[in-house]
Amino acid sequence: MAVDIGGTKTALAIAAPPPEANGAYLARRRFPTPATGRETLDTLLAITRELAADHAVAGIGVSFGGQVRTDRPPHLKSLVVPGWEILDLRAEFARAFGGAPTLIANDGEAAAHGEYVSMPAGARRDTLAYITVSTGVGGAFLLNGRPHRGRHGLAAEVGHIPVRPGGRCPCGGTGHLEAYASGPAIAQAAEARLTNARSSLHDVIRERGSLTAKDIDQAARHGDAFATMILGEAGTLVGRAAALIGLLLDPDAIIIGGGVAQAGDAFWHPLHTAARLDALHPTEILPARLGPDSALRGALELARMAATELPPK
Repeated sequence: MAVDIGGTKTALAIAAPPPEANGAYLARRRFPTPATGRETLDTLLAITRELAADHAVAGIGVSFGGQVRTDRPPHLKSLVVPGWEILDLRAEFARAFGGAPTLIANDGEAAAHGEYVSMPAGARRDTLAYITVSTGVGGAFLLNGRPHRGRHGLAAEVGHIPVRPGGRCPCGGTGHLEAYASGPAIAQAAEARLTNARSSLHDVIRERGSLTAKDIDQAARHGDAFATMILGEAGTLVGRAAALIGLLLDPDAIIIGGGVAQAGDAFWHPLHTAARLDALHPTEILPARLGPDSALRGALELARMAATELPPK
């Protein structure tokens, strides 16, 4: 069973064990992530019991949109959805599914696993960095195909790289990448600067009262100069973060995924330009092959590891 818990949406799927599965899902579901960890977990347990009613669950893999600490409790912490700190996700799943083992990774690491296993064998990059740009900003490093989590499980917290003075991050810090490049940050920047701008986004504000990063991307794809500028600023900062990762890690490739990464050229062109300007050597920067499904596919790989008692080292 694979679970992807995000700040905006939660997805889950069940699949047969390999080699029968071959990455295909027997069933899948998604729902808007509720306001608290407890509500999310209760909804998740109800739906997973329904999906797995006719199947024996051998292992569970969870992609978690937040910090997954390996050194001490609380092991889970979301900067978007409160309450996970007091929950024992492994124990809750074990009670619900007959003691089935559970492996949990942050969404960046899960997505990196998903991308890694989806690559054709001959084109697989052994050392890669993954940046997820979505409701939050995170990441992961795979070294020789294995996750590098660091001493505390907090390696590759890309969203907290300082990129510009100001800008309050959900973690309480200032100037962090997440404060400028996450989906909510992009929407907030557009709303704050829209008043005196000529933009089709005024129509969206009149209709709904607020914006999303997807609204801004759609406007940019239709030639809206203001929307193009807003997305370009976010893309530039992600590109600078990618260049920094390239300087520190020198990976075979940097993969960028998440909801915001589904945006068009207004986001990607400035990203590539900034990454080239700040790099000593060009690192291949690729969009996620699986799009928004990278983390769920990685959670399926974690479930396989849990079922066969081969956790990533």
